[in-house]
Amino acid sequence: MNQTDRRDRIPSGGIRRRKQRVGARRQRRRRIIILIFALLFILVTFIVMRAILSLPYASANIAQLAKIEYTGFNNDGVAAVSMDEAAVDELMTKLKDEYESAWFHTSQVEDADYAAFRQSLSFQLPQSVGLSNGNVLTVTANCDRELADKLKLDITDTTAQVTVEGLQNVTKLSPEQVFADLEVSFSGVSPMLQISIANPSEQPLIKQMTFEIVDAREYYATGDIVTIRARYPEEAAIQTGFIVDAPDGVCEMQYTAASDSAYIMSASDLPKDLIQKAVDAGKGAFHDANEYGVRIFCEANLVPVYINKKATFEYGNPNYVSSYFKTVFPEKAGELGLEFNDLDIIYDVTISQADGKACTAYAAVRFSDIIKNADGSYTYDFSDPQILSESFFSARVKKVVVDSYLSTHDVERVSP
Repeated sequence: MNQTDRRDRIPSGGIRRRKQRVGARRQRRRRIIILIFALLFILVTFIVMRAILSLPYASANIAQLAKIEYTGFNNDGVAAVSMDEAAVDELMTKLKDEYESAWFHTSQVEDADYAAFRQSLSFQLPQSVGLSNGNVLTVTANCDRELADKLKLDITDTTAQVTVEGLQNVTKLSPEQVFADLEVSFSGVSPMLQISIANPSEQPLIKQMTFEIVDAREYYATGDIVTIRARYPEEAAIQTGFIVDAPDGVCEMQYTAASDSAYIMSASDLPKDLIQKAVDAGKGAFHDANEYGVRIFCEANLVPVYINKKATFEYGNPNYVSSYFKTVFPEKAGELGLEFNDLDIIYDVTISQADGKACTAYAAVRFSDIIKNADGSYTYDFSDPQILSESFFSARVKKVVVDSYLSTHDVERVSP
């Protein structure tokens, strides 16, 4: 029986039902296929969109955002690294423009994020001093990686190499050469020496230098060490082609204060024959007894007499009693008009008046600022002796000469 005969034997209703089932299955398969293709399309689209959204807006070697500036001179150059503000501005503007023009965003970015990323940038140079032209330096950069990802910045590298160039070739001068022609002199009497500095050099750089005293004082004493520092603007070195070869760039030289004369600051330097000369010269101060006579007689409970309304006091011959040499403390030297040394000589002397009444008085004569010279000689002025203090009471005179100076002077008793 052939196929045609079998169909002829199948009822017509059954044939229809069979066709309906076959059509339904085909229709289901088509729906499934369409659904699968739709899902695949959606998945592919999602993947593509995800990939697109994850693409960086910009790529950069952040080490190239550094700016390096050179100062100094060839073989002694200095490099300073800082942020290249213009390059960073350009990069931040590009990232912001890309963000604002994008249709979709994977994260919310604020202006503060760009500012924070800028602040996170830092740069280092492992070598920055003693540089020469041709040296290769490696710049290392760091930043906030999380912020970089948020801003969609792809960091391709964090190091970059730069070659040192543009440092000027110069000739170095030693400190000894700098100070070779400097004229330093001291004038006056120690410890009141004053310093003066003159720079007569014709060397192109040295003639533009200024020389200053480190921790300058108004006065100096023999033996004091004075440090003088040379300064010059870098522009002068650039103009002249010379620099100073000194550690840390500090060019200094020390000088010792010296003088041909100094105030005597110790009784051991006071010769006995000089004391005797002072004792003899001091007696010349006793020529006008009327200056102190009335007070002396009052202290002695004696009544002064007057002739034609004038006192009639006269001195007898003064006698040496004692002498004291005072030297001012170093920290007090020159203050309040204090002399550097005083030789005070105390005498006793008789004071009499016209009625024959008389008493003994005590008087002090002072000579100041006795100088010893380098050749061993002494400089002093005993030509105009004056009475410093006079009283009927010797203790009062001694107080004026000794006790009142103990807080400012070293007081030593001396004798001819």
